[in-house]
Formats: sequence, C-alpha cells, structure tokens
Amino acid sequence: MDEKEAHQYFAIETFNGSWELIEKADRTPDDDAEMLQRAFASRWHWSFVGGAEQLATGDWQIAHVASLLGYGWMAQFYARRAFNACENEGWTDWRRASMLEGMARAAAAAGDEVDHAKYYALAEEAVAAIEEDGEREVIASQLATVPKP
Repeated sequence: MDEKEAHQYFAIETFNGSWELIEKADRTPDDDAEMLQRAFASRWHWSFVGGAEQLATGDWQIAHVASLLGYGWMAQFYARRAFNACENEGWTDWRRASMLEGMARAAAAAGDEVDHAKYYALAEEAVAAIEEDGEREVIASQLATVPKP
C-alpha cells in the first residue's frame, strides 16, 4: 500500500469508526473521546487525498460529534467550514441539506436559538427538494434528531 492508499484507507476507517460510536447508545467517556479523535483523524487523512466533498464531510462529522458532546463553539466552527465549502462549490442537493442540518445542530449545541431556527428551516426546505428518495430519507432522519437549543 502506498502513502495515498494508506491515507484513503485510514480516512474511511476512522470516519466509519466515528460513525459507529455516534450510533452507539451507551457510549462511555472513553468512547466519546475516541469518537472525536476518529472524526479529526478522518478529516486529517482526507486532507491528503480527498476533494471538496470529502473535506466538507469531514468537517461536518467533526461538527456533529462536537454537537453530541456539547462543544458548541467547536461544532459551530466546523459546521461553518462545511457549509462554506457547500456554498463555494454550489451544491444544491443532499450535500446542501446535510450541511444545513449540521448548522442547525451546531447552533443547538451552542444554545443559539436564532441560528437554530434559521438553519433548521433552511434544512427542511433543502430536504424537501432532494429528488432521490433514499437520499432524502437519510438526511430527513438526521434532521429529525437535531435537538432544540
């Protein structure tokens, strides 16, 4: 395996590992630390071999994990990075809906009621505009888990 293949392998493995911990119902404090470390590791590995979509998704995952852990400032920082990439790339599909969901989730974690309401409403609109049923259902199910601030 060359260096590029190694980065891609570990980017995927750490992303999936973080996601498994996100979905784990009874995470321990050590699980929480590992979940965040894996999200950062995945994003770092993608920085060597990924494009705009992988980098934005990495930032989105860090924001998601930070939101779950109550790190509102961190969640907003990384959600903003992901959303800015979305805006710069002109994404209008499931990626935009996902990045808006991330903004709403991060705002909730930070206790920002105004941004939460704004981005949640925008995310709902973006989800409704997704043409492919499976993609729409995935993002809608994620949006449904966004707490209120």
